[in-house]
Amino acid sequence: KLVPQCASGIRVSGNAEAMVKTVALCTGAGDSLLGHPLVRDADVYITGDLRHHPASEAQENRLHGHGPALIDVSHFASEWFFLDTVKAVLEKKLPGVSVSVSEIVTDPWDFVVHPS
Repeated sequence: KLVPQCASGIRVSGNAEAMVKTVALCTGAGDSLLGHPLVRDADVYITGDLRHHPASEAQENRLHGHGPALIDVSHFASEWFFLDTVKAVLEKKLPGVSVSVSEIVTDPWDFVVHPS
């Protein structure tokens, strides 16, 4: 399922040419897990809502060989992709219960202003 268009796009901090063998993923806002061993040992960490200072500290750690490249996506987009799977699991576990996935985009950002 395609993710609806989000204004913020995708931000990346890291070497675009680096080999990736392991990826850590946290949907929603995940900068609180930047120090977690599974995240620190990954080549790339994908999450949403990364704040400036935690991302800057993670970048410093990576430059000293202790942490992943970062991919920061919209909080909404990071959760949207698995909703159909959750729906299927719930329907299987709860026969007779009707489960719907809303099509409403709840990303609070409407647009990005690019300097001209």
